[in-house]
Amino acid sequence: MTDIDRYNYAFDPDGDAWAARLLRRLPPQGAVLELGPGPGAMTKVMVDRGYSVTVVENDPGALPSLTGMGVEVINADLDGDGWIAALQGRRFDAILACDVLEHLRSPDAVLKALSAMMQPAGALIISIPNVSYGGVVAGLINGVFDYTDIGLLDRTHLRFFTRRSMEQSLLELGWSPRYWEPYRHPIEASEFASCWNAISEAQRQSLASGCVDFDVYEWMVVATPLVDASAWAVREARVASEKMRDELQALTLVHASEHASLLEHQKAFAEAKTIIEKMQADLQAAQREAEALRQEKLAAQAEAAARPASRMRRWLGSKGQA
Repeated sequence: MTDIDRYNYAFDPDGDAWAARLLRRLPPQGAVLELGPGPGAMTKVMVDRGYSVTVVENDPGALPSLTGMGVEVINADLDGDGWIAALQGRRFDAILACDVLEHLRSPDAVLKALSAMMQPAGALIISIPNVSYGGVVAGLINGVFDYTDIGLLDRTHLRFFTRRSMEQSLLELGWSPRYWEPYRHPIEASEFASCWNAISEAQRQSLASGCVDFDVYEWMVVATPLVDASAWAVREARVASEKMRDELQALTLVHASEHASLLEHQKAFAEAKTIIEKMQADLQAAQREAEALRQEKLAAQAEAAARPASRMRRWLGSKGQA
């Protein structure tokens, strides 16, 4: 596996893949700066969605793919300052640094430089492997901290982060973390499964109960420059307001539809009630008529039974006179 092959992957942009979740934090449109995109799995999605994309990449295996997408490519090492000079005076609506900072010798220098490239209320979207993942801790309990070709201990990782250390760096460098999202991954399904199974059940339970984020494999953080914190808050309030308005409108439409349906049901119920009342009245009339007929029948039967006795009395009376 080449270095570039490790970062060449496909994903459903509308699904729940980690890359799709990162892209969902972008503004609806605008100019995006992507750091270390590799062959451009996420880049292609942004281009297809109409973003103006600029990338900083120096892997010779990735450059042809990126150039073929029609994006602006700055061939530079992020640990140098050539890319900073190339972007002097430029500002972006969003900056992506996804699974990048851990590969750098000086991630703090990159984060500091990025603040001058951000539009007011723009979003810096970062994803970092979580070195406090329970699988790493299980490995340490077993005395294991082995680098691999892929995963949290990728041999190209030069720096390691936890949520707390990343948050501290951002705040010290003038960034305000606004949103955190975890990527949870079962340890028994990770590259640390054997280390996890090697520790005792009591140790596993202790890790699981002692840290609510023990299964967070990566963290996403969305940050904005501290100087733009108030503008970000206003924008977020506006977005939330627009979302609530859209939800209210949708609920109003549903309510109107349900209300109309309710009125139709009420009308049908009233009509059915009238029909039922008429049927009940007809039934009662039929029952009264049936009762009258029954009484007439009984009277007729009584009269028929009385006739033979009367004839017999008359016959007996005529015999006596003779």
